[in-house]
Amino acid sequence: MLRNKVTDELSIFEVKSIPLRFIVSLIFIHILFTLVVNLILFANGTLSVIAKSTNGWINETLAANLFGLVLEVVIFLCMIAKLSLRDLGLTKKKVFAGMIGTLLFWIAINMVDLGMTLLTHSSLSFNSDIFRNSNVVFTELLGQIFGNALLEEVLFRGFLLVQIYLLLKKVNNNTSRIVYAMFISQSIFAAIHIPNRIYSGLVGLDFVYDFIILVILGVIFSLLYVLTKNLFFVIGVHSLMNVQIMFWDSSFTNTATLICVLLLTCLLICFKRKEFRAQKSEGAVPS
Repeated sequence: MLRNKVTDELSIFEVKSIPLRFIVSLIFIHILFTLVVNLILFANGTLSVIAKSTNGWINETLAANLFGLVLEVVIFLCMIAKLSLRDLGLTKKKVFAGMIGTLLFWIAINMVDLGMTLLTHSSLSFNSDIFRNSNVVFTELLGQIFGNALLEEVLFRGFLLVQIYLLLKKVNNNTSRIVYAMFISQSIFAAIHIPNRIYSGLVGLDFVYDFIILVILGVIFSLLYVLTKNLFFVIGVHSLMNVQIMFWDSSFTNTATLICVLLLTCLLICFKRKEFRAQKSEGAVPS
């Protein structure tokens, strides 16, 4: 019942629906893009040349994903499929809120990490790299915000999740419809990472484990998008999970990040549940 209400109110689903052939074509294009990037551009050092020529400001990650943004988002989705940026979840009025939310999430990760370090009486030392190698840290974060995280969130949450939801018209129960859309779209999200994982040398159980983790992360990002209605915030969270910028050296960084994203998701669900119950008690929504 909760997700029914959340879904009904989401403006992200009030977008232009496109034919299935465009969705399949986009998936095919992204697979080709991933193969070219991993097997050719990274392998022959083309992206390294770009990074060196820009003094590292456009690193390999940013360069590769800028190419993907132009090819897949600008040319295919906007020019060929005729979708607007709003149809992809990108609206200017939500940029500031997304930035503030990302900043608060980053502070929360650092606070949880500090708390875990103090509670376990572990050694605490300042992470001097954030100042000594600030240019590297900054460019890595830029590579996520304007590259990898941006491209993946637009494609797999802003576009694929919503379009698959719109395709599932025969699923009458709205809760089931959004759940199906999440797992279908995020399974595709995980599957498209396979070339990258093969290139990275993952095999056997490690490969299976990584695939499952990617599906789970995709579902979490999808939930955050559904619950916040702000793709910019999800891009920020995604970026901070890929590039962890901490004030101190700690062995709890990954755990702290996971705790924060799970706690955030649970809090948002509870907030939406409370909001829905309040509206229901006032007769604002049908029972």
